[in-house]
Amino acid sequence: MNSSFFDFDEEPQIDLTPLIDCLFMLIIFFVLTMSFSRPALEIILPEAKNAESSHERNEILLSVKADGTYAVNTDPVTLDELSLRLDADPDKLLNIYMDEKAPFAAFVKVLDLAKVKRAGRFVISTRDPGSAPAQPSEENGDGER
Repeated sequence: MNSSFFDFDEEPQIDLTPLIDCLFMLIIFFVLTMSFSRPALEIILPEAKNAESSHERNEILLSVKADGTYAVNTDPVTLDELSLRLDADPDKLLNIYMDEKAPFAAFVKVLDLAKVKRAGRFVISTRDPGSAPAQPSEENGDGER
C-alpha cells in the first residue's frame, strides 16, 4: 500500500470566511431594522402642583368634551372658530383639556390645528392625580361620567 495517500503535508484548517460573511450580514440586518425613535410631536406637560389661573398665564383654555365638541373658555366653538381665535391671539399659549371619554379623532384634529397655528407652543393639561374626578352628570343617571 502506498502510505503517501494518507500523509498530509498541511494541518487541516477551518475556513472562517463564511462565518465572517454571516456576521456581517447580521450586523447589516440589525442596523437597518433598528428603530430610531424621534418624537413626532413635542409637547410640554404641565405640573399640577403649580396651578395658576389662565388669566395670569395669558393662555387660551380649550376643552374637548366627551361628545367631541370644543369650548374655548367655556364658549362652545367649532374648529373654524377655534382657528380664527388662535389667529387673533398668536402670543397666547394654548392649553388643551381633554375629557377622558372624548373621541380620539377630536383630539387629533385639535392637535393638528395646534401644531399648525402654534408651531408646538401648546400644552396638554391633566388633572392632579390626588384630585377627585368631576361629579357625574345628572342626565345619564347611572353615576358614570
